[in-house]
Amino acid sequence: MHDLVGQQLGNYRVVRLVGRGGFADVYLGEHIHLNSLAALKVLHAVLTAEQQESFVQEAQRLVQLRHPHIVRLLDFAVQAGTPFLVMDFAPGGTLRELHPTGSRLPLDLVVSYVQQVASALHYAHSQRLIHRDIKPENMLLGSQNNLLLSDFGLAVSATLSSSYSTLLMDQQVAGTSLYLAPEQLQGHPLPASDQYSLAVVVYEWLCGKSPFHGSLLEIAIQHLSLPPPPLRDWVPDLSSSIEEVVLQALAKEPWQRFADVQEFARALERAYLEDLQQFSALHYPTSPDTTQLRSLEKEEVPSAQQQQPVRQITPGNIRMPEPIWKVPTIFTPLIGRDQEAAAVGTLLKSPEIRLVTLLGTGGIGKTRLSLQIAVQTRKYFIDGVCFVPLASISDAGLILPAIAQELGIQDASALPVFEQVKAFLQKKHILLVLDNFEQVAIAAPMVEELLAACPQLTILVTSRVVLHVQAEHEFPVSPLALPDLTQPIERDALAQVTSVALFLQRARSILPTFQLTSTNARAIAEICVRLDGLPLAIELAAARIKILPPQALLLRLEHLFDVLTGGTRTQPPRQQTLRNTLKWSYDLLSASEQRLFRRLAVFVAVWTLEAVEAVCYYDVEKEQVSALDEVASLLDKSLLLLLES
Repeated sequence: MHDLVGQQLGNYRVVRLVGRGGFADVYLGEHIHLNSLAALKVLHAVLTAEQQESFVQEAQRLVQLRHPHIVRLLDFAVQAGTPFLVMDFAPGGTLRELHPTGSRLPLDLVVSYVQQVASALHYAHSQRLIHRDIKPENMLLGSQNNLLLSDFGLAVSATLSSSYSTLLMDQQVAGTSLYLAPEQLQGHPLPASDQYSLAVVVYEWLCGKSPFHGSLLEIAIQHLSLPPPPLRDWVPDLSSSIEEVVLQALAKEPWQRFADVQEFARALERAYLEDLQQFSALHYPTSPDTTQLRSLEKEEVPSAQQQQPVRQITPGNIRMPEPIWKVPTIFTPLIGRDQEAAAVGTLLKSPEIRLVTLLGTGGIGKTRLSLQIAVQTRKYFIDGVCFVPLASISDAGLILPAIAQELGIQDASALPVFEQVKAFLQKKHILLVLDNFEQVAIAAPMVEELLAACPQLTILVTSRVVLHVQAEHEFPVSPLALPDLTQPIERDALAQVTSVALFLQRARSILPTFQLTSTNARAIAEICVRLDGLPLAIELAAARIKILPPQALLLRLEHLFDVLTGGTRTQPPRQQTLRNTLKWSYDLLSASEQRLFRRLAVFVAVWTLEAVEAVCYYDVEKEQVSALDEVASLLDKSLLLLLES
């Protein structure tokens, strides 16, 4: 099956691959009009016309399923012969991910899980639907820590016999034989088959082992002919009553199992409560409070409107992991960067682009733009977003500890920090924002190595210099738009120019009564042009408005570095004055690059490479330094701007 990421299925744009199965792939999709997220299950099979008709009949029935422990089927279609189903997206992942193969679960948690699955299956069976693929991979965690049974989209009606149903049956037998009931292996699935499969899962949860092992054929033969090993062989302290319940549900003949799957759940609950009461009688003077468990006395199947979630008894230490959100609070609106934020957001959502560098000179607004992008793309990164400030770090060896600290990694092992960070991020779909990377750019290969080790990780970097690694996608951040001084100044139109809008916003935060008037409009426009639309310079200039009206401020810009000081105390020192901002970039240059940068000061406005070679390298041997290389380096370090003629 080819990768569908970036393509459109129905009304959904395919965002990323979530998981692959034996006969279907699951993708995260975004509705092209509503921007809502959903899971897209795409079957591998290409259906014939007859099979497509059967698929539509099945899907029409499945759309009607409404139960608090069943993942909703929202829509379905066949595109180019390939069927796909649109379902609610459960970001909590599967129970297989939460409890990897070999895990042993507490008995109360097992009982809770079984109650929820059995409730869903009992409802489905009442609708004459058999699930036929019960396994931990098809049990998801919802937003309220509730269990949701998925893949009813691959169920087969108990009454419908068709080539489509036969096709699915053949593929399921090959894919999940660990959990299939004997009659299902023989091609005769019954509602009791789901009970058997659930019992296999319970067996695994209780002892950490599957009842049968070997090749697909060997496992199938054991399901058909051999009894499962006693559970107490693996778990000696397990009560005999619990073991008896599980083994009865694993009986070879359907009629030997419980009357229905909910009877299995009730029996398991009763055995658990009996054990709990016996334990309490030995250790406590009174019986334990068992009101947490919902009564499972025999009852009629309620309608879809009457269905209620099963009360859970999940232990307090079992929780769906919360997405990470370690991003500084934004206190001011972002002005003039809507298009850039949207463009970078689109890049970050593309699976082919996993490293984006926001490039620009100091004070251009890279950090503020990155924060806005983090907010706007938050919902796409299921495991969260983490902002890592690097401005205070000059030693490349401290980057990984800084990342680990922001991610909250607390690992007391002797593993190297890279291995700790890799282990934490390896299976997470997360956005990492590395802010102010220029002074540690030597560590760029480490960033690429981290991306290679963590396939779902995406990194957004802000830097004054290009990283020069293969995975990098450069995104230059330009100055804000400037007013046209050659045209008559119209006050209302001027207020919409982004550089002027920023000046006004900052000025009003200092002096709330400040207004753009016909008297000061020309001076404000000239200030923004004089400052080349650089956001930091504009903000520093506007901060002087309390003591200098625009006309006086414009005159004082003849002494630029003396005026543009006094940034906010929360800003880093390099951003509190324009001189410090420039010095920060200048100090990152080599000695020969610093010499070139100083000599470029003799040029007014634009110049050519040939002019630079003649003026700035008159005393330098060509064999020693390449003007082309050094000019390119200053471009990469955001100290020059290339204008194409």
